[in-house]
Amino acid sequence: MKFKKIHIYGYGRLQDFIVDNLSNLQLFYGENEAGKSTIMSFIHSILFGFPTLQQSELRYEPKTHSSYGGKLIFETEKYGEVVIERVKGKAAGDVTVLLEDGPVEAADFLPKLLNGMDKKMYRSIFSCDLQGLQEIQHLKEEEIGKYLIAAATIGTDGLLRVEQQIQKELQELFKPGGRRPMLNDLLKNLRQQDQQLKRAKQESAAYVSLLTEIQEISSRVETTKEILKQNKMKLEAVNELFRSWPLIMENEQIRRRLLEIGPVHFPAEGLKRLEKYHDRLLEISSTLQTVHQRIRAIEQEIEENALRQEFDQNKAQIFIHEWPQQEQSLRELSNLDHSITEERKKVDAFLAELHYPAKKVEEINSLNLGIDMKGRMTETLQQYIRFEDRLKDLEDRLEDGRKTVMELENKCKETERQLVSESVFKEWRIHYEGQTSTASLKEEKSRLEKEVEELKKRKKHEKNMLQKKKRQTSITSAAFLFISLGIFIWSFISKQWPMTIAGILGVTFTGYFLFRKVEGIGMDFINDTLKAKRQELQKLEEQFKRAVGDGNIASRYEEQQRLRIKWKENYARLEEEKQRLEEMEISFRKLRRIVDVEERRLNEFKMELGLDKDFSHLKMEDAFSMLKNLQSISRQLNEALDRKERLQKEQGDWTEGLFQLVSNAGETVHEPAQAVFFLQETLKKEQEKKIVIKELEKKLSELNIDVLQLKNEDSAIRSNMAKLFEAAQVDNEENFREKAKRSDEKKILLERLALLEGQLGEVTNPFQSQKEIQAEMNDLKADIEKKSQQLEEDRNILASLNQKLSFLEEGGTYTEQLHLFRQMRSTFNEESRNWAKLAVALNLLEKIMKKYKDYRFPQVIQKAAEYFSFLTDYEYCHLHVKADGNLSVERKDRVLFAPEELSKGTGEQLYIAIRFGLVHVMKEEYPFPVIIDDGFVNFDQARTKRMLELVQTISHDTQVLLFTCHRHVARQFSEDQIFHLQQRVSSQI
Repeated sequence: MKFKKIHIYGYGRLQDFIVDNLSNLQLFYGENEAGKSTIMSFIHSILFGFPTLQQSELRYEPKTHSSYGGKLIFETEKYGEVVIERVKGKAAGDVTVLLEDGPVEAADFLPKLLNGMDKKMYRSIFSCDLQGLQEIQHLKEEEIGKYLIAAATIGTDGLLRVEQQIQKELQELFKPGGRRPMLNDLLKNLRQQDQQLKRAKQESAAYVSLLTEIQEISSRVETTKEILKQNKMKLEAVNELFRSWPLIMENEQIRRRLLEIGPVHFPAEGLKRLEKYHDRLLEISSTLQTVHQRIRAIEQEIEENALRQEFDQNKAQIFIHEWPQQEQSLRELSNLDHSITEERKKVDAFLAELHYPAKKVEEINSLNLGIDMKGRMTETLQQYIRFEDRLKDLEDRLEDGRKTVMELENKCKETERQLVSESVFKEWRIHYEGQTSTASLKEEKSRLEKEVEELKKRKKHEKNMLQKKKRQTSITSAAFLFISLGIFIWSFISKQWPMTIAGILGVTFTGYFLFRKVEGIGMDFINDTLKAKRQELQKLEEQFKRAVGDGNIASRYEEQQRLRIKWKENYARLEEEKQRLEEMEISFRKLRRIVDVEERRLNEFKMELGLDKDFSHLKMEDAFSMLKNLQSISRQLNEALDRKERLQKEQGDWTEGLFQLVSNAGETVHEPAQAVFFLQETLKKEQEKKIVIKELEKKLSELNIDVLQLKNEDSAIRSNMAKLFEAAQVDNEENFREKAKRSDEKKILLERLALLEGQLGEVTNPFQSQKEIQAEMNDLKADIEKKSQQLEEDRNILASLNQKLSFLEEGGTYTEQLHLFRQMRSTFNEESRNWAKLAVALNLLEKIMKKYKDYRFPQVIQKAAEYFSFLTDYEYCHLHVKADGNLSVERKDRVLFAPEELSKGTGEQLYIAIRFGLVHVMKEEYPFPVIIDDGFVNFDQARTKRMLELVQTISHDTQVLLFTCHRHVARQFSEDQIFHLQQRVSSQI
């Protein structure tokens, strides 16, 4: 099955969306939200139906328009082109299927087309996405091997999960030797209840007696019913005999006539065979006459097409066969002339370019133009160029250095002219060192003024705080004084002497604090500091006035100091530059000598190559290549001349032999082409004659064989007629026909007899007449009526006894026990049936899994091993299934790994290899396309490349639709394999 076209009427955000001309390997590329998952879901929905509202799967119903659905067009081997259209309708959608010869009923056709495949199975085998890979990472380590084996058998671990669930439910219902399962518990209770029922049953003797009587009557009823059944069967047989009496009589008459006729020996269809033999003998006689006439005509035609003996066909074929080669030789001669002319022009051009004398052309072939020579020359040339460049660079640097020295000398002289005498400079320095610069004095003065202002503010603030503190202390002391006086007066009056002493002490201390002078320590410090700062500021103002008066000398001194520093710097640089200049001049002279040596060596190479001494050094490599080409062209020219001479000789010899052959055949020609044309035409005619003669001889041989066959057939037919008379035991044709009549009569009677016996069957007739049969029928009817009356009486008695038994059972303990027993037995039977259903289901699952593992699983593992080995760059070479059913991976160094021991990326490669192996094994039964949605995002660049190579290989016989949003994956495909979703969706929206 191969998808050819996808047409989405409306599905999710896609509307009137068409993808046609799908290739075997089709890539859908687009960013997130471009519609990749929508297209995948659309394919699933068209094949298997839209998801219902009860399912958790997205339905992708359009939000902005009413169209819902679309169609798929694909090619199949069995049905040709198939169109499946599904639109909004019932739960899964209304589906229409159209084949090449017209529409078909979808409900009948789709299951045959999909071969029983459902959506879940398709997605687990043929539809691979990142979610399937992520399932591996969520499994426990011990579950990974089982999951991969399940993927190799049916594409998913669904059956394994069902098997585990059924096994669990079975063990919950019943477990041999168990106590907790339901059936074990019910069986134990049922056995106990059965014992109780038996004890209750023994307690009722009347019940036992009544039960025995019921059994006796029931046995008698069954016996009577059996007798009635046999009598009715006898009556039916006698009735049948009575109705068949005329046929019995006819049967006896036919048997008597057959005895009269007796045995008749006559071959089967003797008359027809005899007539057939007569007709064939007439045909043979007529055919023989016609064949003899055709033989004579063919012999005459063979004589007319006799071959020419003087024409040698073998030589003619040889010359005709060699003619294209000779034509090629003629063209080659023409090409050689042209080539020789061109080569000579090239030689002249090279000689002119190299200013090479023509007389030295022959010496070029003897020149040493080997790799060693070129290497030495190239190395020498590179050394010369490198040293020459360094020499020029050094020369430029020398020139720059000389200019720099001159500039520095000029600067030093200019600076010296601006300097004062040393005695004047010393006098200015003494005056400068004894004074402070105006700027620093001004800055210091400003700082002291700010500090004085700050101290004044602090003094004012401190004074305010001190006055406030004095007021608070006075108020507190006065209050404490009044309290102490009160205590003193009270204690003195009441003669409380300790309190009196305390009152005196309180008054004394309060008076001290009240009348003492409060002076802050911080206030003294502020006053002293403020006084010192004012004195310092006064001295600084006097210095500032003096500095302003002598400011001109200070500025001159500073200027002279800067000039002396500048002169020192320039002079130091001058000395350095002179030193560098001297070193460069020494290097220049050394390099000049090296360049001269390399130049002499280059001139020696020029002499070896035959070049002029004035030839440019820089063109020596080009000259070497030209000389190399000249050597090659010279050799080719010599070879072309030799080839031309050889071809001319071969051409002359061949043409002479050709004209000689044509002359022998009686024809005169002057051009080889005319001679070859004559040979071709003559040979064609002779070969046509050969073919005609061969066909005529073949026809003549066939006609002679026909004559022989006809004569043999005539003899055989006459022999068969004699055998036919012998089989009928007659001597002539008349007796043969008479015996045929008796044979036909006997045959008719036997056929009628067989028909009667078929109608009568194996009927035994013990009666002599119909009257005896009628009497037997009357006796049987009377006996049947009697037995029926007896049976009815016994049934009435049995019903009465059962009613009495029912009363006994309902009237006591036995009834309750019986009811409870039956109820428990019903519950046990119901649960047993459930257990039996689960056991049958488990057995079927085990058989299915065994079938998959015995037939499909080995093929899948073998193919998956090939794919996995390729994906891992042959790091892992084999997959094995151990005796315990677990999967193992063999590395190339023969070390085995369990799947859970592999890395995340390698584990995903193993899973994909198994899925692809399953697709390969199932493609004959289920030839569906494979859909992959970004299944390789966790792979590195190398693994992704090998995965895409594997996908390319699989796409040769299975269509692959690949969805991705990764640009590096898209770059691995040609443009005609990529469908750009972003561009197409944007243009349609």
